[in-house]
Amino acid sequence: MTLPFQERFMSIPHNAADQLLSSKEMIDALELMFRRMDAINAICTTDFPLYSSKNTNAWTVSSSGSWMGGFWGACWWLRAKLTESASDQQNAADICQRLAGKIPVDSGYRSLIFWYGAALGEIWFRDTQARALTRKSITALAHSFNPKLNCIPLGAAMGGVSTGHQSIAIDNFAALLQLLTSGEQNLHYYMAQHHAETMLTACRRHNGAFHASAYFDGRGFQPDDQAGLWSRGQSWAMLGLTRAAALWGEPYLTHAKTACEYWQHSRPGPLPPNRLGQLVSCDDPSAAVIASIAMLSLARLLPEGEYWRAYAHRQISVIIRSQYFIGFKQDTGCSENQKNSSTGVFWGCCYKTGQNEEELVESMWGNFFLMAALAALTGFIEPGHC
Repeated sequence: MTLPFQERFMSIPHNAADQLLSSKEMIDALELMFRRMDAINAICTTDFPLYSSKNTNAWTVSSSGSWMGGFWGACWWLRAKLTESASDQQNAADICQRLAGKIPVDSGYRSLIFWYGAALGEIWFRDTQARALTRKSITALAHSFNPKLNCIPLGAAMGGVSTGHQSIAIDNFAALLQLLTSGEQNLHYYMAQHHAETMLTACRRHNGAFHASAYFDGRGFQPDDQAGLWSRGQSWAMLGLTRAAALWGEPYLTHAKTACEYWQHSRPGPLPPNRLGQLVSCDDPSAAVIASIAMLSLARLLPEGEYWRAYAHRQISVIIRSQYFIGFKQDTGCSENQKNSSTGVFWGCCYKTGQNEEELVESMWGNFFLMAALAALTGFIEPGHC
């Protein structure tokens, strides 16, 4: 099967380094993941898929999407952009409208839902309903801005905590900045920049390491964890900083570069552990995927950008060729139906599935970011949209 975007990239030369994915290999991996989306859609029907343990088809679903629902929509917006398929675009639009019930929910994670699930539809397709939903979500988030805390706090719903109205988290840093600044109101830009300043003050350390969350104790923000230990938290910080750097330049550009350098020094391998320093800890390749997108974004802002682009390319190449991505260059001898459901699985996302249990899963955020990284490396999308 040759997709429209495949034909455009046939002329891109293969990288001379054998260990790096060529443009054709990246396109092949994208096609496998598109087939996987069809299999997931058939299993989950009108529910939102959240995660599946390892490489199984036993999906945990949600009727309303939880905080991951926007990523399912984002997968379809991205697929529609690459395939130019009207049916893919319609599927994305339908998912987008099913997210509307999350607008009034008391959670800063709404930025993840509506940046990925709605704003991408507006940016890539000028979808009027996606635009309307994006604007409503921005208004709702803006109402949550706390001038005393100088930020939009995490809130209590969708993974928030009891102290959520006095807490901030790194997970939604990038999405919140992108969503608030996607409109035209100066007030929203003001809120976004002040949120970024608060995030730096509360969570950044001079060596580029970031705390994942912090709470306000009445005098100032106090971090909840040790800076830099949680790999995905560090990659979320890197992503947010590159968004801030693209918006406002310094000092965010310097901070973004320092955070990326800390990633390199603290995680020299392409498959980072979930947390540094733990004797028993699973890998979290999804953290490296998010870090790679941050590096691709940083590459567009620095004179030495090719270095960061090459680093991201190496990380993604190792992940696609690892055990955490199933079906690449495999001749399973399966029927087409079996192949569609068992290949293109990225199960490299370390996720808390129980109160005291973390395991590797296939997830909607992991699938979207890996597809987005591949699409950005081929040059088909801007890494700043991820």
